[in-house]
Amino acid sequence: MASFPNETRPDEDCAATGSGQDIEPSNATVEVDYLHSWRLALVTTSLCLGTLLVAIDTTIIAVAVPEISTYFQAFEDIQWYGSAYLLTVTAFQPAYGSIYRYFGAKEVYLLSVLIFEVGSILCAAAPTSAVFIAGRAIAGVGAAGLYQGALAIVGLTVELTKRPLYLGMVLSVFGIAVCFGPPLGGVFVDHSTWRWCFWINLPIGAASTILIIVFLRIGRQQEAEALSWRAKVRKLDLLGIATIISAVCCLILALQWGQSSRRWGQSKVIGTFVGAFVLTSAFGLIQWRKGHAATIPLSVLRQRSIFMGAWYLFFLEMAIYVDLFYIPFYFQSAQLISATSSGVKAIPLGLAQIIAIVAVGAIVSRWGQYVPFMVAGQLVAIVGTTLLTRITVTSRYAPIAVYLVISGVGFGMGLQLPFTGVQAVLKDDQVPIGNAIMVFFSQLGAAIAIAIAQSVLSTSLQTDIVQKLQTTDDPRFASLEPIAVLSAGPTGLTAFAHDPIILRFLQNCYANAVRNTLYVALATAAVAMPFAAGMQWLNVKKIGEEIKHSGIQLSQDLAQSQVVAAEKVSEKDA
Repeated sequence: MASFPNETRPDEDCAATGSGQDIEPSNATVEVDYLHSWRLALVTTSLCLGTLLVAIDTTIIAVAVPEISTYFQAFEDIQWYGSAYLLTVTAFQPAYGSIYRYFGAKEVYLLSVLIFEVGSILCAAAPTSAVFIAGRAIAGVGAAGLYQGALAIVGLTVELTKRPLYLGMVLSVFGIAVCFGPPLGGVFVDHSTWRWCFWINLPIGAASTILIIVFLRIGRQQEAEALSWRAKVRKLDLLGIATIISAVCCLILALQWGQSSRRWGQSKVIGTFVGAFVLTSAFGLIQWRKGHAATIPLSVLRQRSIFMGAWYLFFLEMAIYVDLFYIPFYFQSAQLISATSSGVKAIPLGLAQIIAIVAVGAIVSRWGQYVPFMVAGQLVAIVGTTLLTRITVTSRYAPIAVYLVISGVGFGMGLQLPFTGVQAVLKDDQVPIGNAIMVFFSQLGAAIAIAIAQSVLSTSLQTDIVQKLQTTDDPRFASLEPIAVLSAGPTGLTAFAHDPIILRFLQNCYANAVRNTLYVALATAAVAMPFAAGMQWLNVKKIGEEIKHSGIQLSQDLAQSQVVAAEKVSEKDA
């Protein structure tokens, strides 16, 4: 095995990182063997493959859902095909933050791959809709660990100055999945079987597992080094973990029930919202009582860059997911093209994100400053989303593609940089907690965005149809019912509306409804701006050099003390 230089993080309370005095000081220096050259390239490839599992499972399912529900004859279960996965992948984020803090990152990551693969096998071989939903939930548990594991392993194997580039490489995989997930799903559905949307996860997961086992070498984290396995389990805030998982489950169930029924005032929706509030309050109290041993220590959450970065990702992901879900929806409903073609036409959004993420990561690795790119990215995203709100039924694809590129560049410029901030302001043993906070807020933002946008879409459609019925004397519209239109869905418009006048009217209604949902994306992109500017304006290149210098000086002091001790022993012997 090749030898790599040891680098250390200073023992002070994050003084070198500018993170303030509210982070628990470390009692020992954490030494990490950073990877280089071909070994680092192979480990990065394995992390990209693992992240691809999460990303493609999120994007490929949308195209396959109609075929899956038809196969199982379970149309009432459609909402759970996505919700079961979203529920567990969000709820388990805080838990994995604690697990990666106390247990070996390599072992936890491999376990996450295994859990994800088990869920994928259940989905691929599911004989019933219930088994399929269970598989989606299990896959979500594994996906939560894969996402955080990739971030944790980058932090443990790449020196700080280069982390923005490698974080960008790993996170750019989501852009790849946005580009190619829906078309790939369409190919499987049209030319083979929807089950291949899940069987494909097995070879990808196997390749990632082999590369991790063979090539990943990590110096054990400080917490994991001194404790037995039982002691590590006792360190986990099990009550806090159970409480936050329950709170997130209540929240997402409330959002899904309210969205699907469009009756936000029904008792089970209100009850689960109240349950989410009570459980979240209880979780906050538990975290306050547990102090630094909490799942999410308040001292970490109060840290300026962590707090601002988390809310930045919350609102940024809201904007991204609205664009990601409803631009293909626009193509299918307003312009009446197929699901596969709509996914292809949305490729500029994901492709621009990929380029921006990697390019900005490379620039930050050389320059060091990262907050300016977050602020600039939000400005670009606001411009792109504003342009998208102008689309109509008759809009040509060329300008829409340009608007998507502008939006994608804006989103991609800042997407990975809060994770760079985590690496800059927290000590190594606290980085998993910071990552957990960031991923949790981003996933929560995505879940809430879809619920809000769907509610806006449904309300807009019903309003336009009702207004038309109240103002027209055309007998062709007499039998038009808002509920029937919603039930037909965007792909059923041509079969539902036999008259071309009615069809054109409904296309315009859908175009207007999608525009209204894009205003949600515009608003959240704008709200994210002050949180981006509120991050600490640090230079990761300078911080990395300070850490490296401190590590070298510490090693020299240790060597000198050993020389002095040896001389004293020699004098005694003499």
